[in-house]
Amino acid sequence: ERLFEPIATDRRGEIPAGGEPYMMIPVLNWYRGKLTVFYQRQYIESAQRFEGVPALTAEQRAALDLFDELANDPALHVRMRLRPGDMQFVYNHSQLHDRTEFEDWPEPERRRHLLRLWLSPPGDRPLPHSFAERYGSIEIGDRGGIVTANTRLHAPLD
Repeated sequence: ERLFEPIATDRRGEIPAGGEPYMMIPVLNWYRGKLTVFYQRQYIESAQRFEGVPALTAEQRAALDLFDELANDPALHVRMRLRPGDMQFVYNHSQLHDRTEFEDWPEPERRRHLLRLWLSPPGDRPLPHSFAERYGSIEIGDRGGIVTANTRLHAPLD
């Protein structure tokens, strides 16, 4: 139940015009028959540094701890290794994902290149209104993304 209540989550500097450095958004949402998730424990913990943020309750911490325990259970997750040229598509609204540390190459031609692309095709799931706190527009086909005063849309290969 606690994970369905809005909880302060750090924006990590990605603050839209007129916004706070944190947002109030639930970890879990039932919306139009679909369970939608938004979770990054580190962002919840780091939001506690901001003035005016409600302190996490013991019940919320217990719920977050259980969620972490389940998410980290090897029986409930998949490990994979991406190789040069591989592409991975992850549906952020229904799948949790993370990556392990890596050591990049010093030579520019061998460096890792990560391009994040947000897709919202026709027929995509509708998002709960609270997700506008994070993504701006929640309109299917025009989900906007995180746009700040310093946003520069580019994808350099060097």
